[in-house]
Amino acid sequence: MSRERGNLIFIKDSDYGRDTETFIKAALERDEILKWAYILHDKDIYNEHDMNARRYGAQYCWADGFLGMEKYSSKEEYIDEQMKLPPFIGDKKTAIWVVLAITDRESNKETVAGWFNKQFYEIRRAVDRTEIIEQLKELTQEDKGSRLLEKYLYPDDEVKANFDFRAYIDNPPKENKRLKRLKDIFIPRHIYE
Repeated sequence: MSRERGNLIFIKDSDYGRDTETFIKAALERDEILKWAYILHDKDIYNEHDMNARRYGAQYCWADGFLGMEKYSSKEEYIDEQMKLPPFIGDKKTAIWVVLAITDRESNKETVAGWFNKQFYEIRRAVDRTEIIEQLKELTQEDKGSRLLEKYLYPDDEVKANFDFRAYIDNPPKENKRLKRLKDIFIPRHIYE
């Protein structure tokens, strides 16, 4: 069993005043943090995927009957009105710091959340090396989800880390065949792929 736990944290650039990076660096100065890496996602723009999500969100609001819906004569009119509001395709998204703190097993989510002035449910936890590798891929947005959503692909040199994160990604753990067989028996393949 791996002794490392990944803790992925998202922080808006303006959350901690003018110098959020200084706050992040101070939070990472803990003995419990074995490795860390972070990046500022400041080149992302709204694309067609974001607009589709907004359109579906508007449909959900209409179906739920939120206040103010009565002034629209149809669902289509409401959705059209919502889609005329900013942001638009090509607009820049709010800058977000993506921080990965790899801790030992003893550090729980509540403790890590406290270091970053977050709630425990805002921390995405990884419990083995394979999951940590996927979190590291989110820093550059080379993970499968980011690629499907056509997000900006950040170069490695924008990631600040106290270890060679690329070597960590390129050397995944050897597959435990017995564990894989059990996983295939008990968990349908479409759930974990």
